[in-house]
Amino acid sequence: MKILFVTAMYPHPEKPGDGAFVKQQAEAIRQLGHKVDVLHFFGYLSKLRYLKAALDVFLTTWVGSYDVVHAHYGLAGAAGIFRWRAPLVVTLHGSDALIGKLQPSISRLVCQLADEVVVVSKKINSIIPGKIIPCGVNREVFRPIDRSEARKKLGLNREKWLVLFPFDPKRKIKRFDLAKAVVSKLASRGYDIGLLVALKVKNEEMPLYYNAANVMILCSDSEGSPTSIKEALSCNIPVVSTDVGDVQEILDGIEGAMICDQNIESLGRGVEEILIQGGMSNFSSRAAMERYDQKLTAESIVKVYEKVKEKRRHRQISRRQHKFF
Repeated sequence: MKILFVTAMYPHPEKPGDGAFVKQQAEAIRQLGHKVDVLHFFGYLSKLRYLKAALDVFLTTWVGSYDVVHAHYGLAGAAGIFRWRAPLVVTLHGSDALIGKLQPSISRLVCQLADEVVVVSKKINSIIPGKIIPCGVNREVFRPIDRSEARKKLGLNREKWLVLFPFDPKRKIKRFDLAKAVVSKLASRGYDIGLLVALKVKNEEMPLYYNAANVMILCSDSEGSPTSIKEALSCNIPVVSTDVGDVQEILDGIEGAMICDQNIESLGRGVEEILIQGGMSNFSSRAAMERYDQKLTAESIVKVYEKVKEKRRHRQISRRQHKFF
């Protein structure tokens, strides 16, 4: 099949980690033998970019003859509505359904106009129904590496305890303020600890950051199906997280991973417990992430494509028969 991804989030020089999960999904679908083109626009610069994206979608699909248009995020789906002929699949990733009133309202309208809706968690599904397909993780890329070797390559102190915050601190929804406060509090109590922030890091370099850390912290206000947790667990790195998105499902059955309240005290206790246990050197979570393998996600997405393509074919046959009679 020939697929067009429409997205306002995709890795680029200014933001090399932005929308890495979208790129990973595109690559996994290509590995299954399909052609995937990406129409990436910089929506964060101006809302007018969405209007231009709508025109670009129309022109691209007019010329390109695509089997499916797949928009990532509800707002990108608004541009995807203007595709020519091809069925539209929209994936909701989190904030487009869970945060505020405007974005969820737009997403709900877009999904009513789409041929099929994919959501990455049960929580999103409870608000805007769709086929639940969590984001996957490339377990070939995200795998355990010797911590000393990872720190050596990154030029980091080999003895200090490091808490990984794998997000852009400027994204308020990720709550860098909480992560920073947790580490500061533990440092004030005598722990030799620091916060490792992965800013403007290419996705293929992220395994070094996960493996260099003793623990990863996630304290977001909202998430869909956080890929970062799956990446950390694929590297056998303990996780301390707030109860957002499908985190409970991801951590189910993984002994040692912790879900905490969204405050300094609770998150601090979670991180401290891991420190007290020596970083949980026997922590093993990689096998549990097999259920989120990127290939399985790609196969599920392709089944959605096949479904909408078949539905479109039946509609065309019905119209021809109706016209004939």
